[in-house]
Amino acid sequence: MNLVAGYGSSDDANSSDGGGGSGPASKAARPKATFRAPRVNAAPNVLVSGAMAQATDSLMSSPLGRLGLKPSSKTGGQIMIHNPKAEHFLAPVQGPAHPHRRDLPVPAGGRATGTGGVIEQASLEEWSFHEQYHTFHQFGYAVDSRGDTVGNLSEHSKRQGDTVLSAEVGGLRRNKRKKQAGAGAAGAAAVGGEGKGEERGGDLGDSDNDGVWAPEVPREKTDFEAGTMTAEQTKFREAWEAEQAKKHREYNMEEDHDRRDERKISHLLPPRHNRDTESKTARSTFHGKAQHDYQGRSWMAPPAGARSVEDEGEDVHKCFTPKKCIHRYTGHTKGVQAISFFPGYGHLLLSASMDGSVKIWDVNGGRGQRRTYQGHSAAVRDIQFSNDGKQFLSAGYDRFIRQWDTETGQCIATFTNRKMPYCAKYYPVDNNMFLCGCSDNRVVQYDARNGSEIVQEYNHHLGPVNTVLFVDDNQRFVSTSDDKKVLIWEYNIPVPIKYIAEPDMHSMPATTLHPTGGFFVGQSLDNKIVTWTARDKFRQMKKKEFKGHVNAGYACRMAFSPNGKFLASGDGQGKMYIWDWGSTKVYRKLQCHDDGPCIDVAWHPLEPSWVATAGWDGVIKLWD
Repeated sequence: MNLVAGYGSSDDANSSDGGGGSGPASKAARPKATFRAPRVNAAPNVLVSGAMAQATDSLMSSPLGRLGLKPSSKTGGQIMIHNPKAEHFLAPVQGPAHPHRRDLPVPAGGRATGTGGVIEQASLEEWSFHEQYHTFHQFGYAVDSRGDTVGNLSEHSKRQGDTVLSAEVGGLRRNKRKKQAGAGAAGAAAVGGEGKGEERGGDLGDSDNDGVWAPEVPREKTDFEAGTMTAEQTKFREAWEAEQAKKHREYNMEEDHDRRDERKISHLLPPRHNRDTESKTARSTFHGKAQHDYQGRSWMAPPAGARSVEDEGEDVHKCFTPKKCIHRYTGHTKGVQAISFFPGYGHLLLSASMDGSVKIWDVNGGRGQRRTYQGHSAAVRDIQFSNDGKQFLSAGYDRFIRQWDTETGQCIATFTNRKMPYCAKYYPVDNNMFLCGCSDNRVVQYDARNGSEIVQEYNHHLGPVNTVLFVDDNQRFVSTSDDKKVLIWEYNIPVPIKYIAEPDMHSMPATTLHPTGGFFVGQSLDNKIVTWTARDKFRQMKKKEFKGHVNAGYACRMAFSPNGKFLASGDGQGKMYIWDWGSTKVYRKLQCHDDGPCIDVAWHPLEPSWVATAGWDGVIKLWD
């Protein structure tokens, strides 16, 4: 202290000089220190009294304080006051244990108390909370966030600590094991091996010899492996192998592309074929007294003295419009879709029905059924006689086309391209060739001498082909489709020579040729019949349109009188309209069918005023 007292300051030196700063004289007057004084801690740890002491003691004595945290009044959480070291976290907790929470520190700011006890913050997932909540209400015990069990401890030990979820899953597993054990026992008993279950589940081997996998249990050979199957077992296995072979056979383009070709209208068509689809067994029933008379003539021979259309020559007889119904043909169980008179003579009438059958009727004699042809498993849409009438074609919704012998009722051939045939037309020059309009937007050509092989395809339409009509002395043909287009083709050349498509055109599901061969008409779905020239330029005759009937939505067919003076057509209301070809005026209108449309009309080739009509009421009527 003496050294400190003898040490002068610069202020004292300056004041002795009368003010003026420091100089040599002042420096010389300072005594020089001989050693440096040691550092002394003049502020030891002492207790602070008052409110500050209480706050500091509360903070530092709390676990959060020891971790370097203090409560924040702004955020409601904690803020870090310094960077704690590892020993702060690993240090044991001093003082008495917390009454409710043993492992977690006391929240900063104290505990919140309520009427039910002490409220403390805890982190718990929602699904865990609901699991323990329902477990407590169902079993009487639960596990809290610290892992301690609360509630009925005896029930907890009895159930081995299962919750509502684990108990349910365990029950399902136990039931499944019981079922498997029961099935195994039943199977072992069925094959005569009573100890199979015990043998399979008992000996699991040891890790030294078998490793981690259980040893393979030897089993008895099956009857198939031992070659001791009975005849019934052999038959069953062969059927099973054939079924498996169908499921795993190789890719077939024709079969697998059917869905692509008919993707827009597949819901309107019958089921598609696969490579195993077979046609229905064809059979025929004769309804007459005898198939030959006493002179040996066939039942389908024209009556004696009958004249044919060829005998008439160019002197075509006059025709008249019918006035009344003279006969009703009943025998079909469903609606009749198409009818056709026997070519040349008209003494027989062929009809196709939705019941899948084709019938032929007598027109001149007793007017009864002569023969029934059954070869389609679905409705028959179209029929056509050959030139001489000895054969005819039938196209059905079962996707098959059949060629029949008219006299014997034998099915000569069956054709299919796996598509829906809408029409089938013989080539007038050669009865071995015929065309078919299909649902895959194509016209296909078959040769009956080559089996079911397609010999030509006409592929330019964008929709299902509805009709095929030969024109221009059978050198060309016209095809109409749902794409509202008319295409003109040279026979046997798959490129159209004329493409007709106008913005105001509608699809034409039915066409027919005028007896002179110079015109053809189409049943347009806008309730009118339009006319086209059938030679050279194929132009539409705008002024020759036939109106008055209602045909929208129905493929009502038409027929010309043999002299070409009248045009007859059915409509969707069951009526038959007859127009004058020259003036296009309605000449006569008759209510022919009551239940459904009048779908087809056929004019007798010889009788001047006989007209046959067919309707969806299943009745065929003959008018005079």
